[in-house]
Amino acid sequence: MTNPKALLATALVLLLAACGGGTPPPPSSLTLTVVDAQNVGYTAAYQLGSGSWTALTPNPGGTYTVSLSGNTLYGVAVRCNPLVPGVPTEVHVIQAAASELANPKVTCSGTNPSTVSYTLTVDASGVPGLAVGDAVVVSGRAFSAGGTVASLSNPVAVTLNAPAGPQDLLVTVSASGNPTNFKAAKVVRGVNISAGGSSSVTLTASDALSPQALTVSLPTGFSPTFGMAQVVYLSADNQGLGTVGSASGLAATNFSFRPVSGFGPGDRYTAFAVAGAGGHVLEAYKGSGGGSIALTLPNPWSTGSLGLSATAHPTVSGLSYGGANRRAYRLELEDSTLVYHVTLGTGWLGTATGYSFPNLSSTLGYTPFASGSTVHASVSALLSASPLLQLDATDPSAFTTNTDIGLAIATGSYTVGGASVSLP
Repeated sequence: MTNPKALLATALVLLLAACGGGTPPPPSSLTLTVVDAQNVGYTAAYQLGSGSWTALTPNPGGTYTVSLSGNTLYGVAVRCNPLVPGVPTEVHVIQAAASELANPKVTCSGTNPSTVSYTLTVDASGVPGLAVGDAVVVSGRAFSAGGTVASLSNPVAVTLNAPAGPQDLLVTVSASGNPTNFKAAKVVRGVNISAGGSSSVTLTASDALSPQALTVSLPTGFSPTFGMAQVVYLSADNQGLGTVGSASGLAATNFSFRPVSGFGPGDRYTAFAVAGAGGHVLEAYKGSGGGSIALTLPNPWSTGSLGLSATAHPTVSGLSYGGANRRAYRLELEDSTLVYHVTLGTGWLGTATGYSFPNLSSTLGYTPFASGSTVHASVSALLSASPLLQLDATDPSAFTTNTDIGLAIATGSYTVGGASVSLP
């Protein structure tokens, strides 16, 4: 997770559902959007209330509008063909109240933009403490490239493979270590990337702003066996993106990051932390407009509080994670042939604490988990003080200065046809 894009690369985690000026009337229809930019192929279906699942007629535009016919709850399901041979088929199910999310979106394949070669020459000789061997990294939304300081007086030429066009770039200078020692960070605005083109930038002492701190608080009594944290910069045009602070292990609970020189209106930072022990994984994301950042990881699930039947389409019991800020659950099953994702809005689940994975193999056309297969399972409680259900993690603009999200994840595995298990 040292790649800054990892912060934004978990698709179907959450989608902001903003509310303002009172409670809007319930929608009379839902609109499902399926993104399949690379035409890998998919099938889709919907459910109204607790009714049967109905296949949707394929639409080249990928947009499907369905009348709710007075229902307040719905489900949509999409089977995505593998992006490349050997990759598992994926099934995505979203079940929610229409008031929580009237416009669900599933991405089967995103755009694969063409890139051009461009050279940015970085003169870092004025950076305080510059040393031979330091890394010079240039990064954007869809790419990152770097070079090494070989001489304190010679610039470093960094060759980028990036989409063409004007965009902000983040340039950093750092030394290896834990935490990583970021010595300078600067945003370069409106660089016009073109095939075979080049430009230069100079970093000076003024680009080494005073460090700020990221502190990560662990739940009482939680002793992680692994952990890491990052601070990522995002520019106002949502193109400049990169890491300005990183640490792992015990160092991840309190370390310094380097603010970005040239930080302006619309720019922001997003801090991310993860810690785990046994079948427990805790994550937190928090936005910031500047200054030090404090992250608090959520409480873990109680050990053994979740039950899972050992079938191809299992039933989960114990969906009762405490806390007023619970907005949804995410359930995932995976083996080498199939990945089955479910997102459950709390409005759909209501007071129920159990859920059965729907068998949509005939409707969507996939092969269920085979008897004897080892299936890896996870159950996540998605937490936020703001109303939200599902965020399009491929869009950096979804991460704002107000982002404040926690995930409490329980993991485990079972054998199809074997004994039921408990998580975590």
